[in-house]
Amino acid sequence: MLVTVTHDEIRRRIGERNRNPQQRPYAAIMKSADTCNNSCTYCYVEPHSTVPIMTKETAEIAIRTILEYVGPNRQVNFIWHGGEPLLAGLPFFKHIADVCDEYVENRIENSIQTNGTLLNEEFLELCVNRHILISLSIDGPKDIHDLMRKDKGGRGTFYQVMDAVAMIRNVGLPVGCVTVLHQQNLHHIERMYKFFRDNDINFRINPIVKSGRATRAYNELSITPKEYGEAMCKLFDLWFEEDGPIQIEPLETIVGNLIGPTVWGCDYHGTCLLSIISVNPDGGLYPCGRFAGLENFKLGDININSDFEAMFESSLFKRLSSRSPLTVSGCSDCEFVEICNTGCMVTAFMGRNRIEDPDYYCYGRRMLFSHIFNALIGHLRDVQ
Repeated sequence: MLVTVTHDEIRRRIGERNRNPQQRPYAAIMKSADTCNNSCTYCYVEPHSTVPIMTKETAEIAIRTILEYVGPNRQVNFIWHGGEPLLAGLPFFKHIADVCDEYVENRIENSIQTNGTLLNEEFLELCVNRHILISLSIDGPKDIHDLMRKDKGGRGTFYQVMDAVAMIRNVGLPVGCVTVLHQQNLHHIERMYKFFRDNDINFRINPIVKSGRATRAYNELSITPKEYGEAMCKLFDLWFEEDGPIQIEPLETIVGNLIGPTVWGCDYHGTCLLSIISVNPDGGLYPCGRFAGLENFKLGDININSDFEAMFESSLFKRLSSRSPLTVSGCSDCEFVEICNTGCMVTAFMGRNRIEDPDYYCYGRRMLFSHIFNALIGHLRDVQ
């Protein structure tokens, strides 16, 4: 860990921990739909695309452009997102699988982040045969899940999502999910953890972001950085004391970053711009899925100009790339700078519309890093 060192020392140490961004998979957030069949209260997406559903043609251009830019030596993860990505339809996903199959020398992984309500046997058969992974959106037990995750008629979706869990298991695919931490479930961390543990569901927990539809309910649902840190520390204790019976992100990534030689996780390694791109349904290119639709962050249009090298030379990209522990207030003196690298610029931007600010959840992240670090040190002492 760093305490207070020179800027040259910071550059050297961060460079050592992040010495080869090319070893990281390249993530392409492919928004196949900008619309959704549900109406979740805290959704960070607001339809911005001029085209609600991505066409096969745009998807194919994007896939080919990204694979040819990245090359065969680096894995590419196409993450089909939305809105609700399955609204693009089964023929759409058959087509993208066919296009990917042409690139026999490339390492490709396709996955879909879905609310699960549109899954059926035919679609799951495609996923099994074409090696497409599925992640669901679940917030825990029925009363917690149904608070926010409702259909267009205002009805909770818990039973539909759990039916999807059963269908995914029946075809032999792994089950994972994303959940959102907000004011209404903040004090139910133990119940949420036990639900996922008892149902053997790996999950990632993200704090609410002031973006999209969530902006309208943000005053009601927002959490402070301290509340975030306290909840995540409690979640870690529950998980760590049981020797990690399921996978929980970002806890596993943070543990690995504290003890390993390389920093992982787009929030932490400080070179996310070299490892991610987001494509809107209309072909708009953005540096991250959470910036998608915000005109000030648009890098280009895949249908008009597929020259990634030129895009990365743009003034916007250079401005985004300039964000570092040396430019964000307080970062260079933080003891966890090596494993945080300023955190997420999206959550920084949601505070005062400035990417130059610290991550909004900075204080809570530091609480969590310190808590995990001390727990690992205590564990090592116990086993010696």
